Amino acid sequence: MTAARAERGGNTLLAVTVAVVAIADGVLVWLGWTAWQAYRDGGFTIAQAAPFAVMGVSAVAGVALAMLAVITLMRGRRSHGLAGTAVTLARLRLGAVIVALAVVVFVSGLGAMAAVLPIFGIVLAVGDAFGGIVVTGAATRRTQDG
Repeated sequence: MTAARAERGGNTLLAVTVAVVAIADGVLVWLGWTAWQAYRDGGFTIAQAAPFAVMGVSAVAGVALAMLAVITLMRGRRSHGLAGTAVTLARLRLGAVIVALAVVVFVSGLGAMAAVLPIFGIVLAVGDAFGGIVVTGAATRRTQDG
């Protein structure tokens, strides 16, 4: 009885932390939307806005995956398979972000990507996608038997 209560308490704390990650991803969605609007209004070039747009679209998936991780943590061991699916989706997200950013760099040219703003957007996009793997991986480890 005590072990089950302690496990649930630890998972609840981790679930709250993952919910904060989902909120942070929501902020990245807003940042990507803002960069895209700046491009449409003529304030940013496409090379400046594209990495942030990729990050924003990826962060939408990040919110969904983080909430999936929260659900798996709250359900505990019963949702280990669902947690494994979340990790697989997070890995696919990272791959999609890398491919999308490679396309952005190829289309925009390396010279346009050498500026600080596009590099910052690329680092945020890849870092956020990699963070999704860490979060869903933690949920998977916390829900496995043993």
